[in-house]
Amino acid sequence: MKAFQCFHWKASVRLALPDRLDRSDSSEMTDFLTLEQANSSFYELFETSDIEGMADLWANTDESWCTHPGWPTIFGWDQIRVSFEQIFSGPELPQFLISNIRYHGDEQTAWIFVEENLLGSSLSAVAAVNVFKKSHEIWNMVGHQAAPLIPDLNLDSD
Repeated sequence: MKAFQCFHWKASVRLALPDRLDRSDSSEMTDFLTLEQANSSFYELFETSDIEGMADLWANTDESWCTHPGWPTIFGWDQIRVSFEQIFSGPELPQFLISNIRYHGDEQTAWIFVEENLLGSSLSAVAAVNVFKKSHEIWNMVGHQAAPLIPDLNLDSD
């Protein structure tokens, strides 16, 4: 099983492909591009409160899980759907500016680290991990976890 190499891909160069991606391997290119599209669609569906689109993107199984910032972890698509319906019924839908995207995984399972910069009245930033599993050549989301970022955190070792 061939693994995706870890690489960093800045959102500002969305049409450029990562240097470490094997461009000669068309199946790896296709896997990466369809994975990237699945991850991007999560944010597009979120911003447009498209619950039916979310249902198509998520694996509609009990193995799915989601942790919204400040919420307990929710297991199973039915409960995840309810959580998104509650968020979508709020006064303002979030707008996302995604940055610091890092892809990891193999041909069947992938996890994507992102920083979600939330615009609007809920101006904040969270670190998130989106987990996808491929079934019948389609990447379905099986997990999402987001946690607030601490501003001005200094990780320098002194």
